[in-house]
Amino acid sequence: MQQTTPADPAITVDHIHQLVHHFYARVRKDPLLAPIFNGHIRDWDAHLQTLVDFWAWLVLRQNGFEGEPMPKHARLPGLTWRHFEQWLMLFGETTSELGPPELKAMVDPMAQRIAARLWEHYRSQERSEDECWQTEIPSDLAVYKSSPVFTHDKLPAALRNTHSTKAGAWGLVRMLSGSLVFTLDEEPPRTILLEAGMQLLVQPQAPHHVEFVSEGAFQIDFCARESSFE
Repeated sequence: MQQTTPADPAITVDHIHQLVHHFYARVRKDPLLAPIFNGHIRDWDAHLQTLVDFWAWLVLRQNGFEGEPMPKHARLPGLTWRHFEQWLMLFGETTSELGPPELKAMVDPMAQRIAARLWEHYRSQERSEDECWQTEIPSDLAVYKSSPVFTHDKLPAALRNTHSTKAGAWGLVRMLSGSLVFTLDEEPPRTILLEAGMQLLVQPQAPHHVEFVSEGAFQIDFCARESSFE
């Protein structure tokens, strides 16, 4: 007998099984992700069953999953946010093709939150002691204008691609809701996960881009030195 979640009886354990197996079939063929997964997973049958148990526990509230995914991912070398973006893209393609729509509506946001949490945990393990992000406006800066509120469904392409503020202009990114990955496009690239209530000060002409990992909104306050207003 198929077991279903009390929240949505349209989703069954068979849907979870199909999702996991179809998705990781894509992962194992993906040029970016395949070397990482195939290089670290020795028993795919056992791993896929673990993933089915995990998603059934998460979506259907079934017992049977025992594990701690965070430390395992933190030990993987050489991960970048690009790997997580690709993982999310393949996941979304799979849920779009498989259906039912109730499954996609439920698991896509879950996958986004999982990716964001795993990435932040991974980064916390490798972050150097001298790496820090500025989060407050210095006393010699003043806000001279604010952007519109940007939402996950209306994020301009220009912000998803590498861009920068003009000379002499700082940008204070204020997260109003949801979560966002900010990437500083320098060598080596640096990323930070911004969640509701957090903020980040972007330096003038610093190349960067942003990408939502869950539904949300943010706004940017543009700042300049007070002497420039005199």
